[in-house]
Amino acid sequence: MNWKAIVGAVALLIVVVVGYLYVQEQRKAAEVAGAKEIVEASFVKDGTVATMRFVGMIEGPLDKVQDAVWGVERSSQMIESIKKSELQQQQGNQKTMLMQIKAGSLPLQQAIMVFTLEPESHTVKFKTTQSQAADLEGAYVLEAVGDRTRLTYEAKQTDKIAVPFPAGVLETASKEVFLNTVRGINKSLGAAPAPTAG
Repeated sequence: MNWKAIVGAVALLIVVVVGYLYVQEQRKAAEVAGAKEIVEASFVKDGTVATMRFVGMIEGPLDKVQDAVWGVERSSQMIESIKKSELQQQQGNQKTMLMQIKAGSLPLQQAIMVFTLEPESHTVKFKTTQSQAADLEGAYVLEAVGDRTRLTYEAKQTDKIAVPFPAGVLETASKEVFLNTVRGINKSLGAAPAPTAG
C-alpha cells in the first residue's frame, strides 16, 4: 500500500467515526429534548461560561426528595450518568465528594466537589474544588407542590480546557445528567419512571 492509499483510508475512517458520533449526539439530543420529566430548560453559553437552569417534577414529598438529593454519596447507585460518588469527608451539613460523570458524547469527567445542605431553604449547593475540563457551581432548590416536589437545578460552568466542547454537546450532556437525576430520584422513591421520548 502506498502512502496516498494509507492517508485516504485514515481520512475515510475519521469521516466515518465523526459521522457516527454526530448521529449519536443528534439522537441523544432529541431524546433529552422530548423528556417529559423536564418541565423547563434554559442553557446559554457565552465564551467559556455556560449558564443553565433545568426544572423537573419529582413524584414524592419534599422531605424525602431532600433526603435523596442530599444523599449524594448514593447517587452513583441511583443516577445512570454518575459512575462514581465517593464520600471523601463530611462535616455537619457539608460533604466533600469524588465524582465521576459520563454524559452524552463527552468523555468521563472526574471532579472533587463540595455539597452544602441548607435545610431551611431546601437547597443543596455544590461547587467543584478540583476538576479536569470545567469548574461547576450551582444549587438544587426544592419546593413542595402538593404531594410532589419541584426540583430546580441552576448552575454556571466555566471551561478550563483550551479547546472547549461545543455548546450543543454541553447542553445535551447537562440535560441528560439532570434527566437521569429526576428519573433516579423518582425510582428511589418508588415512583414509576415516565416513558422515554422517541
